[in-house]
Amino acid sequence: MTDKIKATADRVESNFEYIENEIFNGEMFSKWRGSFEVKKVYVKKENSDIKCDLDIRLGSWPEGVSIKAYKHKALGVFAYLKDELACEKYLNIKAVPCKYWRDSFYFSRFENLDQDRYVLLEGNDMKDTETKLCLEKIKAHLEEISLILSDQ
Repeated sequence: MTDKIKATADRVESNFEYIENEIFNGEMFSKWRGSFEVKKVYVKKENSDIKCDLDIRLGSWPEGVSIKAYKHKALGVFAYLKDELACEKYLNIKAVPCKYWRDSFYFSRFENLDQDRYVLLEGNDMKDTETKLCLEKIKAHLEEISLILSDQ
């Protein structure tokens, strides 16, 4: 791994560790404390960009409802459900497939989700500002999902 790729991977990984720590311990997420389930996957390959995924959910949510914070090429955050019919039932609208995520559907009533999920198109440039934006998007999705589920 070149020094530049390693430094970028270390910075991105550190930012994702910060996001995970804030979810479990930060004031921004205190009303959900003790309810989080987070699945973390980091993929580092020789001479390649790091890929990071956090699949975040509350234990009380229906199976399959999650929020994904990711850095592949781009950096982004979106809410999803892997069951098209359940998604339509909860949202009362036609399920919209998540671009680039097979068999996943946006679990959100927000519009322009293919574009609005992005925090940064060049995820390797992730800095503190983008890390904070990820946290804000995660919180917005937590609140929206809570509203959607409370309507049932």
